[in-house]
Amino acid sequence: MGSFQYLFLALTTLFSLFFIQCSPSPIIQAAIYKDKNSNNAYYNCTRNITFATNNSYPSNIKTLLDWLSSNGTNNARSYLTTVATKNTTVYGMFNCLRDISTDTCQACVTESAKLISSLCSTAKEAIIWYKVCLVRYSDRRFFSTMEESPKISFMDKQDYTGGRVERFNNIVWDTLNDLRSEAANASTKLAHKVVEITKKQKLYGAAWCVSYLSAENCGWCLSDAIADVPTSCCRGKTGGRIYFPSCGVRFELYPFSFTKEDTVSWMPPPPESPHPPLSPLPGRRKQKTVTIFVIVVPVVFTLVLLVLGYYRFLYRKEGKNHHDILKESFGHGHDISNLESLQFELAIIEVATNRFATENMIGKGGFGEVYKGTLSDGQEIAVKRLTRSSGQGVAEFKNEVQVIAKLQHRNLVRLLGFCLEGEEKILIYEYVPNKSLDYFLFDHQKRKLLPWPQRQGIIKGIARGILYLHEDSRLKIIHRDLKPSNVLLDSNMNPKISDFGMARIIAADETEESTCRIVGTYGYISPEYAMHGQFSVKSDVFSFGVMILEIISGKRKGSSSELGCLDDIRRHAWTKWTEQRPLELVDPNIEGSYSREDVIRCIHIGLLCVQEDPNDRPTMATIVFYLNSPSINLPSPNEPPYFKRSRTGENIATNMESSNIGDSINGISLTKFFPR
Repeated sequence: MGSFQYLFLALTTLFSLFFIQCSPSPIIQAAIYKDKNSNNAYYNCTRNITFATNNSYPSNIKTLLDWLSSNGTNNARSYLTTVATKNTTVYGMFNCLRDISTDTCQACVTESAKLISSLCSTAKEAIIWYKVCLVRYSDRRFFSTMEESPKISFMDKQDYTGGRVERFNNIVWDTLNDLRSEAANASTKLAHKVVEITKKQKLYGAAWCVSYLSAENCGWCLSDAIADVPTSCCRGKTGGRIYFPSCGVRFELYPFSFTKEDTVSWMPPPPESPHPPLSPLPGRRKQKTVTIFVIVVPVVFTLVLLVLGYYRFLYRKEGKNHHDILKESFGHGHDISNLESLQFELAIIEVATNRFATENMIGKGGFGEVYKGTLSDGQEIAVKRLTRSSGQGVAEFKNEVQVIAKLQHRNLVRLLGFCLEGEEKILIYEYVPNKSLDYFLFDHQKRKLLPWPQRQGIIKGIARGILYLHEDSRLKIIHRDLKPSNVLLDSNMNPKISDFGMARIIAADETEESTCRIVGTYGYISPEYAMHGQFSVKSDVFSFGVMILEIISGKRKGSSSELGCLDDIRRHAWTKWTEQRPLELVDPNIEGSYSREDVIRCIHIGLLCVQEDPNDRPTMATIVFYLNSPSINLPSPNEPPYFKRSRTGENIATNMESSNIGDSINGISLTKFFPR
């Protein structure tokens, strides 16, 4: 692009902006404005029209807003209504964002209706957030739909200084995710929580959804709102708020109000106003236009030329910018703007890891090394640096960025970002201090640090994480490489599933897919996947079942005390089960007391997961239900398949030994082992 083209583009852009400012309707779609007369009102007006004299839509809006105001006393949480005359229909609602009194809700709705009537007098669609409620109307039926635009977000100006920032961020993250689940499943679609950070400091959090959302859509909406907290809003800040039309979350270090007396100030004037410009005052539009033209335009014009010249210099120097690199690496079919927000500069990573110093290396795998690092704000990170010569690892790198960047759950490791510069391909995760599950489980001394309550908690945490992948996230994801080395343990020994390089996203209505490339680890991959390349959510269930048996026994899959024996953990567990001696499977290194019924139930669930026919295996939702419902009797498991070890080592199992044993002889339920 030549200099003349740059100049022409700059002039075109500036004059376009100028004429937009001079137009009669200055409100821009998706921009959020603040009412000049209120510190608590933020609104959005879209699709402005000039109403014909015979158009009944304006009067329908007035009627609807009157109905919303008068019905504030009938429902302290929400109200939906429709007004239709002739060929025009307007849909409206109010939703109170807190568990408040009827009088407080009505007062907020009444004032909101007045404000939106004056602020959006010519809009077909409008929304206002005011104090403890939101009011919305539209000419389209938005009831039951989940919407995330327009959004409003604030963050406190102050950085957290009360201790380790990483620990604070993790507390915020876990609290908001807990609130997500609570709000989605609550009848009121409201949840609030207080968490102790230190003896003198507490975190206050809240989450809400509009009442008409299903539990699933509420969970999705809140997941997306929470995902903005560390990426585009409030990372390391003492407080923050993200509100969509359908849901919202908030956290603070002070108790924002739950009572009528405090509602006037529950949404105080934010330290930083929203990013879009404030709505201009109609009476001074002409004067502002002259000011913009005389003063602002020349300054902006000069700045644009300087910026264009600078970026042109960089383009010549480096050849490609970050956006071009992302498009080249990930393809045009992906949302590059979301990926850009996760990019780290290589210089930042080098400083954090002391230029990948050997003493900072905490792990090494087939695709590269993992280093511990510390960012400038004190947050500890784990840096996975891809080996430059690893051609196979490039595909896994791209896949992991695209998959895990969309996932947010307390039992999944959190991807903070990535780096693509030159030949460097780097993934940056939250730092999880206790390494991986296999580090403890298969070490004779360290496994003593895993008493039964800890092991049971790990089993349940892994199950919740897989359930999120399969059913609760907006994507349907099959991990395909679940094993103890891919389960990390945080400072409280809570499990976090990691390594999504081999994960696959499948359509929500699909049950299985096929592939010619079998990936995974020997002993954990299901028989239908190993033999025929068919994988599904039941493939992950099989892997999870193997892990359950390993966690209980402390034995690796395929391990045996007899040299050359084809025995594995599934056969060993099945033998003990059919001999009615299931407790002999339990790791003798487990210290402390434990419930025999709980252990046997987990063994039972593990055997249900590793059945040969995927249709016989329970879903993860059923497994989580089984784990949390000790009084429910479980179906009898069928004999699991057994694997021969592949000559190629740990990669996959290429041969399977068919069982010559007939139908399972085990018709004994859990209650018959140990009557209650």
